[in-house]
Amino acid sequence: MNRLCKIFILIFLFDIIKSQSNSTFQNENENLSDTLFFEFLPVEVEGFLNNTNNINIPAAITTLTNKDLSFGQKTLSLGESFRSVPGVFLMNDENFAQDTRISIRGFGSRSAFGIRGIKLLVDGFPQTTPDGQSQLDNIDIGFLQNAEIFRGSSSSIYGNAAGGVISFKSDPFPDKFLLKSNFVIAQNNFNKIQTTIGNITNRFKYLINLSSTSYLGYRDHSKMKTNNLIMKSEYQLNTNSKIGLHFNFVNSPFSQDPGSLNIDQVALNRMAARQQNIQYDSGEKVFQNRIGISYVVSLSNTSDFEIKSFITNRDFSNKLPFEVGGQVDLDRSFWGLISKYKSNLNLFNIPGSLIVGFEMANQSDRRKRYDNLFGDRGSKVFDQLESFNNTAIFFQHAIFFNNSISSIFGMRWDKNKIESTDYYFLDGVGSGFSDLKNTSPFFGIVFSFSERSKAYVNISNHYETPTLNELSNDPNPLSIGGFNPDLESQVSNSFEFGTKGYIGGSFSWDLSYFNSKVQNEIVPFEIIGKPGKTFYKNVGSTIRDGIEVSSSIKLLKYLRLDISYTYSDFIYSTYQKEDLSLNENKLPGIPLNYFHSDFSYLNPGGYYAIFSTSYVGKIFLDDMNEDFTKPYTVSNLRVGKNIDYKNIQMKPYFGINNMLDEKFNSNIRINAWGGRYYEPAPGVNIHCGIELLFK
Repeated sequence: MNRLCKIFILIFLFDIIKSQSNSTFQNENENLSDTLFFEFLPVEVEGFLNNTNNINIPAAITTLTNKDLSFGQKTLSLGESFRSVPGVFLMNDENFAQDTRISIRGFGSRSAFGIRGIKLLVDGFPQTTPDGQSQLDNIDIGFLQNAEIFRGSSSSIYGNAAGGVISFKSDPFPDKFLLKSNFVIAQNNFNKIQTTIGNITNRFKYLINLSSTSYLGYRDHSKMKTNNLIMKSEYQLNTNSKIGLHFNFVNSPFSQDPGSLNIDQVALNRMAARQQNIQYDSGEKVFQNRIGISYVVSLSNTSDFEIKSFITNRDFSNKLPFEVGGQVDLDRSFWGLISKYKSNLNLFNIPGSLIVGFEMANQSDRRKRYDNLFGDRGSKVFDQLESFNNTAIFFQHAIFFNNSISSIFGMRWDKNKIESTDYYFLDGVGSGFSDLKNTSPFFGIVFSFSERSKAYVNISNHYETPTLNELSNDPNPLSIGGFNPDLESQVSNSFEFGTKGYIGGSFSWDLSYFNSKVQNEIVPFEIIGKPGKTFYKNVGSTIRDGIEVSSSIKLLKYLRLDISYTYSDFIYSTYQKEDLSLNENKLPGIPLNYFHSDFSYLNPGGYYAIFSTSYVGKIFLDDMNEDFTKPYTVSNLRVGKNIDYKNIQMKPYFGINNMLDEKFNSNIRINAWGGRYYEPAPGVNIHCGIELLFK
């Protein structure tokens, strides 16, 4: 692989020199609309109002386009592109058995695996289970057109999402026959092949994406393989209505878990796996299929009705690094129905916009545990059926008083019924149930200084329920699993104000300050008798003060600087741990300071180069604040070129990640027993690829 990339780089550099010696560029190359450079105009946002501009929304929203998500990227994980978004912090890019961990304003940082407290949508279909769990293994980053990141203030529309919402849009339907392929290779035997095919007839459109990814992994016992099939289609019933069909199939036969290390083990060998993880063959395999149907009808020029339904089945097997109950089989299914009515609404001759919706969803998890006999399956020790049922209604009303002031008021009512039925013990000792009800209001005001300069303020209430996985682990030392009746929902009250705007095509800014007070904070922990197994508890309350800044500056005609900065002062306001008071301690897993910059260059000949730098400040590793990571800086470079040759468009690219060979951790495991916090990240690593578009 190294030899192939070196050859590619030499050819690439030679072509640059040749191109620069011939400085004549065609006029069509002056059109940069499909490149890195764009006018700093606000983007269209769905989810708030009826597709209005970002700049008119009284909330913090960032939109990433296709170039941000996949331009020259390896497309291994969302961490490659999401690190530029203020308020968002990602870890765990290298351990696919645990999945990428995303936190927004600190929500989601507690997750031992997967994503918590953040709702994921793809083309409007929820990828998040009703209880608030999300995995990224069913999302192909190379098939995404853009991503809208709503930071906080989302529960009034989306419900169980205290941190916010990430709404993805897949590639659009083509206007003619489309065939596109992408090939990527990287160090440690990373290989990805992706093919997209689509077409359009008079009324029917379709798009099919197939990808296969394999990776040996940086550390021992960390290899993975996954295959992903995505299909979407749309049929225009008449001039006013259309129906859509979405299908997703994922087969991940293995994702090994190397586990975490203590500081001495990291110093000895960063690439080593935890020995216990090797002994018990820890890792997971996933088989998932999903189907969704949508129907949209325009009732008038100013109103429409939309309904979406979906069902997902997920078979999940996991080997954990301990014996008793160390093998988990999870048979999960969840379905849902979402209906929305959108209309322009004028009250008392004041223009406005209205969204009214109804949502219901059900999740069923059949969870079985077996002894893990050093990788072999032993006796069954746990058998439980868990269910999570959600019913909700919501509305959102925007009022545009004049050219200077507008407001949005929203409200959502959720009823969540949780039930666990024990099928292992005859007396049903592990059974339990809980009813969680939540009301989530939102109110925001936008002050317009001009069409290009705005300020806003909002107040909101949002919540986050414990997940079925968290509820199914009773911390009682004598319990194998069971239902934890003591876990309650986190509830947050937030205040936010900010300003955003742009000046022509040369400068844009987005600045926000927020304060969130969280009650019943849920934190992970381990116990001495069961190291490697994560439990959860409510510990009190936290206060989260944060500042988020992002800006784009056009330095020269073909040179742009994008910067973002996040200040996260998150503390426990009340936390009693046995006889110790942890009041004023920092929340672990989140850096106090985080900075990111992108220098982007593109010339009319189709070349581009992007140099990225991320600074991550000190991160506390435990609630006691006794252990922490040192600050570190990571720099990446990616370059590429767009080439048109007859009926083929070629886009070769390569990248160098962690150019300065910084020693840092891909992931940390909060409150891990025995100081086992660290999962080391790779050093210098390169990738190269090529995208082929057949016209």
